[in-house]
Formats: sequence, C-alpha cells, structure tokens
Amino acid sequence: MRAWRFGCLLVGLFGCVLMGVAQELPMKKGATEVGVWGGGGTGLGHETSFQFANAGMRMGRVLTAQHGAGFLRGNFEYVVDFSPLYLIFQDRTPVSRQTVYGGAISPFIVKWNFTSGKRLVPFVAAEGTAILTTKDVPAGDTSIINFGSGIASGLQIVRGDHHAVTFSGHLLHISNASIGNHNPSINIGLQFRMGYQWWR
Repeated sequence: MRAWRFGCLLVGLFGCVLMGVAQELPMKKGATEVGVWGGGGTGLGHETSFQFANAGMRMGRVLTAQHGAGFLRGNFEYVVDFSPLYLIFQDRTPVSRQTVYGGAISPFIVKWNFTSGKRLVPFVAAEGTAILTTKDVPAGDTSIINFGSGIASGLQIVRGDHHAVTFSGHLLHISNASIGNHNPSINIGLQFRMGYQWWR
C-alpha cells in the first residue's frame, strides 16, 4: 500500500514537472508587458563622480512571432519606460556635492527576447531617453534637458504563466545635444536594475 502511494506521488510530481515544462512563455506575439523597476548606477572613466538612482514603470508589446533557431531564436518587442523619480548626485564644485531631482521617459526601446529557454529569457535592447531635471546636469551652465542613448542586456526569470523577475545592466550616454550653452555630456553611465513584470 505504501509503495502504491509512493508511486502515485512520483507520477503526480512527474506530471507537474511535465506541465511546467510544457507551459508557453508569456513573451509571444501580441502579448502586453506591464512592469515596475528600480536601480542605480555611476559614470565611468572621467565621470566616476556622477551617480544616479531611478525607479519607474514599463509598458511593452511583443511585435513579432519567434524567428531564428537555437539560442538566437526570439522575437522583437517595443517598450516605453516612464521614470517619475530620477535622482542625480554630482559635483557642483571640486569640494561640494549636489543632489538633483528629475524625471525621464524612454519612448524608444527596441528589445530582442531570446525565447529558446523554458524559464530563463535573456534579452538585449537599444534605448533612447529624455531626462528633465530641476537643475543643470552636469553642473554648470549646461541644461535641465538631456538625452540619453544606450544599450541594455538582462535576464527575465519567468514565474508561473504571466510573471517574471528581471535583472539588467544598462550603458547610457547622456548629452544635452547642444541646446545648452555648454555640452560636456556624460560619456558613459552604467546602471543595474531589478524589475517585476506582468504579461497578458
């Protein structure tokens, strides 16, 4: 009797595993992504005194069916990020620091989801961002409006049928495109983020 129960338990567990493996990824054509995220970063090279932290929301739409074969198989997604909290910590003078408040929107994010896995979905992305701050960034006679362009890469860990946890790294170049009197720019900034996504 005990052996029979143990056998049923094994069959049940094996069935659950098979069901989990057979489940489709939520990143399929026509799917909508809604997410929240937060992170922080620093300038690199000569801009190591420049740090920032932000948090925001994300909306995306998978535009294509899966293409390619093997590890490269995946699909394209269009994404918009909105960050109502964008904090910048920068040098105002050689001996003083300044905290600048702002917000940002990234209306152009093109993302490739590598969908060959069952639960782990890496991605790469190209990003375009506009940043509005309460004070000039970088400090000085520059501009309160800046633009960012960059690339990102990360990993989406799918949980259940419609959720995922995301870890990502972002490289960003920030410049005011010469709309200010000076345009020293932040040549490169590195940011790490963690987010949570809902798919439908």
